[in-house]
Amino acid sequence: MKKIRDFCLSPLFLIVVQVILTGAIVVGAVYFAEINVIRYRLWKLVWVDLTFVLCCGGMFALTYFEKETDAKAWHLVFPFLIGAGIFSALFFGLQAILDLFVNRTISCLAGATVALAFDLACVIAQDLFIVKRSGKRFLWATAPVVFVVYVGALLLSMAILPKGWVFKTFSDDTHEFVRRDAASYAVTDADRQSGRDFLTAHLSGKNILPVFDFSIGGDSFREHFSEWTSGASEMTVAANGDIACTRAFTKDGVEVTLEAAYYDLTATVEWTVSVANRAAVNSPVLSDLYALDAELPLDASEVYFSGGSAEANDDYALYSRELTSKGYTFDTVRGRTSMLYLPFFNLAGEDRGATIGIGWSGEWTATFAAEEGTTARVGQSTLCGYLEPGESVRTPLVSLCLYEGDALKGFNNFRADILRGLPEGCGEGSFLMFAGAAGQDDTSKATAAGATAYLQALSAAGILGALDYAWYDASWYDTKGADWRDTIGDWAVDLGKYPQGLGAVSDELRAKDVGMLLWYEPERVPLSSSLYAEVSADEKKSSWIILPANGSTNALWNMGDPDARQYMTDKIVASLKENRVSYYRQDFNIDPKTYWERADRELYDGRQGFAENKYVVGEYAFLDALVEAIPGLLIDNCASGGRRIDLEMCRRAIPLWRSDYQCKKEKTDLSEAAQYQTYGLSLWLPYSCITDPTATSEYDMRSLLGGCVMFYADILDDPETTARYVRFLDDYETIKTYFAQNYYPLTPCTLRSDTVAMQFGTEQEGVILLYAREGAGGDVTLAANGLASDKNYSIRTIEGVSVATGTGQTLMQNGFAVETTESTAYILLYKLQ
Repeated sequence: MKKIRDFCLSPLFLIVVQVILTGAIVVGAVYFAEINVIRYRLWKLVWVDLTFVLCCGGMFALTYFEKETDAKAWHLVFPFLIGAGIFSALFFGLQAILDLFVNRTISCLAGATVALAFDLACVIAQDLFIVKRSGKRFLWATAPVVFVVYVGALLLSMAILPKGWVFKTFSDDTHEFVRRDAASYAVTDADRQSGRDFLTAHLSGKNILPVFDFSIGGDSFREHFSEWTSGASEMTVAANGDIACTRAFTKDGVEVTLEAAYYDLTATVEWTVSVANRAAVNSPVLSDLYALDAELPLDASEVYFSGGSAEANDDYALYSRELTSKGYTFDTVRGRTSMLYLPFFNLAGEDRGATIGIGWSGEWTATFAAEEGTTARVGQSTLCGYLEPGESVRTPLVSLCLYEGDALKGFNNFRADILRGLPEGCGEGSFLMFAGAAGQDDTSKATAAGATAYLQALSAAGILGALDYAWYDASWYDTKGADWRDTIGDWAVDLGKYPQGLGAVSDELRAKDVGMLLWYEPERVPLSSSLYAEVSADEKKSSWIILPANGSTNALWNMGDPDARQYMTDKIVASLKENRVSYYRQDFNIDPKTYWERADRELYDGRQGFAENKYVVGEYAFLDALVEAIPGLLIDNCASGGRRIDLEMCRRAIPLWRSDYQCKKEKTDLSEAAQYQTYGLSLWLPYSCITDPTATSEYDMRSLLGGCVMFYADILDDPETTARYVRFLDDYETIKTYFAQNYYPLTPCTLRSDTVAMQFGTEQEGVILLYAREGAGGDVTLAANGLASDKNYSIRTIEGVSVATGTGQTLMQNGFAVETTESTAYILLYKLQ
């Protein structure tokens, strides 16, 4: 026994055991993150939990054994049980608590932290006991090693989550959609009936089953629905089959207003819920306000979702996961609407599905699960507090389309509904960025004289007529010699660059039938700006600006304050009119969450989420007021490059700068990144735009093809590049209308793909974009989609070379071959013969 004890206390044995147990815990922590968030299976989770318990209990027992050198082997049972008990209480207790308040991502990372921290504590304790007793100081080296492993495992756990680098690298999300006849993608009478039935059953009918829910004074609206007084539904049916309805419910001075609509073209229902206090005293506490919290009439087996704009080369990548009873929770980071995920989802079953869109330019949460049916919950992430007399809050806008068919039909119908809701004229167009001739921050050519010179060069090249807007980005205002980021707010034109004002430049553009697109950022207020100095000096305007809570040099203009919003509306409208702006470009380079949290404490008596709720609603009112003041004004939704894309914003604007990854001029994969973004974002939106500041080749230019295209003005500096751009614009004019029609990804698209192909169009005609990336080459076989099976088609290159002919069925099932060369982009046109 003594020999066994001596061996068990030897440094070599301890190191081996530490490595084995630590390794098991690390693998468990990483695997725990993967299965708990991405691939949930109960038996796998139990297996990992047992690994945690056994290994942590073993570490604790080993620590006791090192301290009590005279202990007998069976004595280890007690410290093992104590260690396992302590760990289980910490681990499972924390999980149970966190599951009540936060999403699964945070919950699982906290669980992994507990497991690794317990492991780390035991290892350090073992080493201290050994060093103190035997002087084997080299064991000290194991503590920092285990600490490094601890940090590394945590990082790996985070990386393995959706959007993490491990997830991206090893993801098998190489989606390939089944080719189907064109009729399979059409909205059917059954789809329309499903939409009308949902409206009647849950939103407008006499005895509705509420699809939304909230708690007031601790009582659930749905559970106490019979206690609420319901007014008659006010319904309007249009000639095109659209339905609009409003309904109110009241109880004890609280009024709930439901506004819903059904759109026959896309069989889509959408609605919002507002809660107002009509009493003379504060209402009970309102919480758990969800626009959608119900079981949907379908059995979905998987959920399709897309990453957001993380300033990465794979922004907007499409993912899918199997739906289970545990479900998946999606949310935001730092108040950025679409930085982590797009707020759009496609729940697909075997032959039936549903698309869900969320309109909320703040923090939203969406949870989906499937057991006997499919459940969905959508709402603002945090909202809890009483309502003052006359005060109201509202839910996000939610859209729902129940469709018969596969997931790709759902995607195309969602695109069609986004198109339906866009303002008139807010679509296809080509742009030329004048400000930022050689990059976004280079404004050396952004002058009145430069504008005249570019117009002359465009006219000489014969392409002026193809351009719709001239794009003027940051620094058109007087920066006073400082950085453009620190001098916004006054919106006074830099007369050194534009002696006659920007309005004179706009008039010159308008004479050439070119509109002006101008950059603004009204919500971020640098502490160094004169606007901040002006407002902060007036105590009556203290609520107009939300001060930073994190050491930032920027304040946030409070769009939730009616007076502040009106002041900013008047200021921006005056500037837009003065500068004769046709396209209003709004940026938003600030993470608003900490500001909203501070405003909750200082302006709303600590009521959680109230500052955000009023801010987001106020933001929509601000944009609507601009359009009301300037009819026909179009809006670009930038927000640090695609970080405020949601359903409400898509009703008002399109993202003309969808990712700040293209600001990284040193990157060599900007063309591939643009392809990736078009491939992924086109599943949801018909129109978006990006550019490549380094684009000079045909491959680079064609990589930017989409509903809108934009180039920096330095494409005119080199004759060969100008000639390519002229040809590019000719090609774009030929195909640009197709991007608003159906979209069919023809190949998977990953960072490792050699070739990427996507199709836009109708069953009559359309375009196929084929990108043969570096290292690709030879014959590539493509199969078209969405054609009429029994009709004949021809496919040719845009240069006029015939590629294939055949029936729709042949071209979809057998495909056709295209001979390719690396780093080449091909534009293929198909047409019904």
